[in-house]
Amino acid sequence: MSASQTTKKPDFETKPKKGSKKLKPLFTLMLGIGILILAFVLSLFAWKVNEEHPRTDDAVARANVIGVAPRISGPIVKLNVRDNQQIKSGELLFEIDPADFQLAVDRAQAALAALDEQIETAKSQDAQLKFQVKAAEAAVQQATAERDQAADTLHRLEPLLPKGFATKEQVDETRTKLSAAEAQVAQANEKLNQARVAVSSLATLRAQRPGAVATLGTAQLELSYTKVFAPFDGQVVGLNISEGAYAHAGIEVFSLLDSRKWYVLANFRERELKSIQPGMTAEIYLLSNPDRRFEGTVEGISPAVQSQEDNVEVKGLPFVKRDLNWVRIAQRFPVRIEIKNPDPDIFRMGTTAVTTIKGFTRDVTK
Repeated sequence: MSASQTTKKPDFETKPKKGSKKLKPLFTLMLGIGILILAFVLSLFAWKVNEEHPRTDDAVARANVIGVAPRISGPIVKLNVRDNQQIKSGELLFEIDPADFQLAVDRAQAALAALDEQIETAKSQDAQLKFQVKAAEAAVQQATAERDQAADTLHRLEPLLPKGFATKEQVDETRTKLSAAEAQVAQANEKLNQARVAVSSLATLRAQRPGAVATLGTAQLELSYTKVFAPFDGQVVGLNISEGAYAHAGIEVFSLLDSRKWYVLANFRERELKSIQPGMTAEIYLLSNPDRRFEGTVEGISPAVQSQEDNVEVKGLPFVKRDLNWVRIAQRFPVRIEIKNPDPDIFRMGTTAVTTIKGFTRDVTK
């Protein structure tokens, strides 16, 4: 076999065409352009979806919280709850020493009973006292008539004295009778006033009774305030006292979280608010348990927030901190979203929540 035959290449090996090297850069360029166009389309699509369905992770789970405070002051003798305990509506939370308030009730009851006894006594004497009033009025009339008669006699005799038709003794006697009659009139009026006062005592006692009843009711009400009950189903928060602590009226002993209703406060940028309306549904999951999805309903959008440029704080307005202080960025407004069927074992106040606005449901649009 010759050398030329040994170096001969197989028939299936062919030399590459000269134009194939030019096609590779062109294909790479077209592929790059296609990737850029696809990325632009996907970015545009993502932007449109985000505009129609805003999403934020600047949100927290919230529930209503009240401060449990007694309406009266006193030492706590019974404490029936512990911190973080789940309680039911109407359950006894704690009790204040009722001794002083029970004494106030007893005193008010005794005062009312004594007043009722006085009223009954006055009722039994009422007929007799009214008769005495009538007798006193008659005595006044009689004394007045005698005084008037004596005055008339004196007026007739005095002009006759200078003419000698009447004696000085007759005039003096008539004057004496007039003075005695006036004294009898005064005495009769005094007895009449005494009789009238005795009759009016019944009315006075009756007028005092509503006040005595109100005093008893107030004492009984304050006695009922010694027991503090749960106003709703909830969870005890911030309990750090024991039995024997002195509770002051109006000062909270601990907080009570209302577990009946949970909601999320989601802070959305102001340009996203045009895509959010009350009644829209929202999808929520908590960072503490991202495997569970919850559905909510938009209740409303806060109409005002505390501006960071304001030097004076406006009480009651929510404050949403901006991410950067040296760049003008969009303000965020809280959107309140009520959670449907929340799981109390998962929801905790202050938990971070990722929120996406989904829009109106079909039932709502109909």
